[in-house]
Amino acid sequence: MLEQKVKLLCGPGKASEIGSLAVKLGKKKALLVTDKGIVATGIHKRVVDSLRLCGVECVVFDDVVPDPTAQNVADGYKMCADHQCDLVIGMGGGSPMDTSKAINLLRFNPEPILRYADPKNVMEPAPGLIVIPTTSGTGSEMSDGLVISSDNVKHPILAPVAGAEYAVIDPELMVGIPPRLTQATGLDAMSHAIEGYTSTAADPSTDMINESLIRTIAEWLPKAVEHGGNVEARQQMAICASMAGWMLQYSHTNAGHSVAHILGSHYHIPHGEACAYATPWILEFNATAMPERVMRIGRILGASFKGDEGPAEIGAIARDAFIRFRDKILGKLDITRYEVDKSTFPSAADDIAGELFQVFNPRKMESADALDILNKIFA
Repeated sequence: MLEQKVKLLCGPGKASEIGSLAVKLGKKKALLVTDKGIVATGIHKRVVDSLRLCGVECVVFDDVVPDPTAQNVADGYKMCADHQCDLVIGMGGGSPMDTSKAINLLRFNPEPILRYADPKNVMEPAPGLIVIPTTSGTGSEMSDGLVISSDNVKHPILAPVAGAEYAVIDPELMVGIPPRLTQATGLDAMSHAIEGYTSTAADPSTDMINESLIRTIAEWLPKAVEHGGNVEARQQMAICASMAGWMLQYSHTNAGHSVAHILGSHYHIPHGEACAYATPWILEFNATAMPERVMRIGRILGASFKGDEGPAEIGAIARDAFIRFRDKILGKLDITRYEVDKSTFPSAADDIAGELFQVFNPRKMESADALDILNKIFA
């Protein structure tokens, strides 16, 4: 059974309704969790001003870093407790939203946050969270999880009781996102849908949604990249990202995110780009287990099939179709900007093979397979 507990407010200008929403929830003081990049743009003021106009105090925690750390969470929670905030608002990409989930979780559960990376540690429900995505990628606003880092290791935390009460999707907040970030976050959302469609946890209901998301992103992401001020394209992508985030609760991700998480933790590659680099090779790898599904994905991305291809050929064609979509239609997403020490690849490959989301991959990935994929990504 599909269920979504997050209430969704979607449309241009919806960020200005945060104050009235906080009043509706009976809140008096909010902690706004964001990063310095959002503060530099000034778009956080729409939220702060809306709250204050409605008589709700607001303090800003803007120290969130990419791949947020356990110390980030501890510092934010201390500010929340010191100011006796009764509402947490996460505003930004996946990092601020995940951090806001973690901070709000600690309002009702004992520290430290990483204890909840062990699923045996029970969590009490954590109400009082609103999230406002400013990119269209992670889907954290609708997902049941968060990722917190420590010592360059990413720790996925499944926390269905820590999700947002409300997600506010305002495409006007996204019109200033530069093309490369638009591309990377959009491909993150597409990777959620592709991996969910090729996951061992997929079912007919998730298939219908994920296939529709792949098609919609393939149509609208190029428009959002080329014309950043296109509010309709931004809204289409924002909705896709949120719905793909919802599907994370049911069809999950697979080896694509295992690779992406290690690219992020070992080599500090932003998550959306890491997903974009990993996806074509995971499509090829999984084609032997799910050739028909990989063929459908390839067709959505513009590939042609004669109908007599074997699984390996299907995988290669779908792989090339994704790379063409990524680098030709959207624009070259050059990986050479990242310097990596290839001598660390065997250790990274071991980590990929043992990563959490491998459990949902339709084909078992050994360390040797992961090493081959790393070498192909950085060829």
